[in-house]
Amino acid sequence: MDPQAQIPNRTVVELQTFTLVGLMRNIIQKEEQDPKTGQIGKAYEEYFDKQVHELIPHRIHPKRTYCMYYDYQNPENQEEIRYKMVLGEVVSEVTDLPEGLVAVTVPAHHFCRLDCGPGPIPKVVIDAWQSLPKFNPLRFWWSQIT
Repeated sequence: MDPQAQIPNRTVVELQTFTLVGLMRNIIQKEEQDPKTGQIGKAYEEYFDKQVHELIPHRIHPKRTYCMYYDYQNPENQEEIRYKMVLGEVVSEVTDLPEGLVAVTVPAHHFCRLDCGPGPIPKVVIDAWQSLPKFNPLRFWWSQIT
């Protein structure tokens, strides 16, 4: 981990059902170690370079970008972890979805929010990911609800 990297603030938040529209990528953790094969950095570059946010209809908070990781597989093997990532914005409804974008509806739940940045992308994202092994979810959740 970069010794200069800031560990993001973590907050437990309760969110109602919401829909996120944006770019979806299938992530294979071992491929993320190499910028040539990693998809996360490429997704951020595409999203911001091509101003994908401007293509998303019915945005609730224009230019407020969310990144969601879900559908984890093989969590017992750090190298073989696979999951999906959606990078986009929360919308009030899904109509006229542009080609190449997906809509994911997330049920109401408690979530852990990582507040990253400010700083350059993808560095703030990489720093946040590198801080996760130091994160004890049970201790964190318990301190937030007691």
